[in-house]
Amino acid sequence: MSETTQLRVQELAHFAQEQDFNQQYRQYFGDVWEEAGVKNISQMTVQDAEQTLKILADSEASPQFIKSLLAQAAIDGATPQVLEYFLSSDIDSDGRTLAQELFQDGTNPLQPDTPQPPPKAQVLSPSEDLDWEI
Repeated sequence: MSETTQLRVQELAHFAQEQDFNQQYRQYFGDVWEEAGVKNISQMTVQDAEQTLKILADSEASPQFIKSLLAQAAIDGATPQVLEYFLSSDIDSDGRTLAQELFQDGTNPLQPDTPQPPPKAQVLSPSEDLDWEI
């Protein structure tokens, strides 16, 4: 596991400790895990994680939901390899990992980030009543 990914896993674990998931959240998370075929989070495989990411992408889940789902997975014993897979994935193929988008950029990991165009430059045209001095 790279040092950066290890830091992201630690950041996710810290975020998870701060959460107080109520029963409604746990039901939403359970629906995702069930659809992905995950019966026991601590026994989840990378293939299960891949399926979970596909489900999240198809459901257009919010960045906060994804972050919370992964935090809940960390709380419930997902292995470091599975967490690393989640965090290093690039669901939207924009060159930014899920961890970068959730923890650094604050962008949606399910939608490709497009560079923002620079502000339009104001074009100044010389006016007949301006005197140019040099």
